[in-house]
This record gives sequence, structure tokens and C-alpha cells, in this order.
Amino acid sequence: MTDAFAMDRRSLIGRIALLVGAGFLPAEALGAAATSKRLLPPTSYALLEAVCDTFVPATDTPGAVGAGVPALLDGLLRDWASKDSRDALVGALGNIDSGAMQAAGKPFAALSPEGRNSFLKGYDVAALKPVPGKQKPSGLAALKAEPAVVDPAYAKLKELVVALYYSSEVGLTQELVYEHVPGPWVPSLEITPDSRPFGSPGLF
Repeated sequence: MTDAFAMDRRSLIGRIALLVGAGFLPAEALGAAATSKRLLPPTSYALLEAVCDTFVPATDTPGAVGAGVPALLDGLLRDWASKDSRDALVGALGNIDSGAMQAAGKPFAALSPEGRNSFLKGYDVAALKPVPGKQKPSGLAALKAEPAVVDPAYAKLKELVVALYYSSEVGLTQELVYEHVPGPWVPSLEITPDSRPFGSPGLF
């Protein structure tokens, strides 16, 4: 891993810290997070696994569950999240479950993968709908501000799952392709089903 890439990962970890309301989050916290007793009870943890699997499913590379994201997120909620952030994120999970019960008559984790995906598509659109008249701040303030959407806790939960996935070993080494910068000039790149996002400096 190059110094520039490591710096990028540190920036991503800093963003994760903001999302869980932690004042400080060392890189080692992500490794330690998955090694201790779980915060969430079994039913809630199964819900978290189902949500993570729907956000980042396994394809020809492991998804969020295969990358250990549920355990990492549970550990961060247990050891690093502020009480307000923990309550909001756990509440966001509960709201997904309640919505699935109302829409499909089953808990979210009990739905088929197709059923979860179908439900969450509509839920996602409603939850991430921008709030009219709410201005999003710019610069550093934008990183610390609540998302200007109907359900900011859901927005944080979704961003955390994705950020944890792309800071994991699986995300960094199997899902992303490292592109050295500067590299050779290629005027035209063919995009195929096997094309991968680049994990060069400037991760996203």
C-alpha cells in the first residue's frame, strides 16, 4: 500500500468516526471492533447482516457480509459511537424492520434477497428524499452536518456500511483496482462487466 493510498484510507476512517459520533477513531479500532462481545442481540444482528447484504451484496467478489462489515459496525456502535449516534443508527435499523413488516408482513431479515432488495429500493427513495428549503453547508461543515434528507439516520447507516466495506481488506484488495498515478496515458478505456472502480488516491 502506498503512502498516498494509506492517507486516503485514514481520511475514510475519519469520515467513519464522524458518522458514529466518535471524537477519535484510530485505524486499529476497525480491527479490534470485530473481536469483542456483540452489542446487538441476535435478532437485531441478523437484521444488520440482512441490511448490509442488501446494500453491498456478494457478486464475483465478497459483499459487505463477507467483508465482515456487520461485526465492524456492531463493534463501532459498542465501543466508539456516541449515545445519540448509537440510538439513531439502531433506530434506523428498527425502522427498516418496521417498514418491512408493514409492507410485506415479515421482518426484513425473513424476506428473500429479492424481497429485501425490492422493499429497500422504495424505502431508500423515500428516506433519502431531500428536505425542501434545507441548505446543505459546504466545506468542512458539510462533513459534520446531518444529511439534508428526510431520514438522516438512514443516510448515515447506508454511508457507514459502504465506507466500512471500502475500508476493509476485501474492499481494498478485491473490489477496487489500484491504479498508480501518474500512469500511462490511455485515451480510451473500454468498460466491460469485468471493469472495477479504481482505488487510487482519491478513493471515490
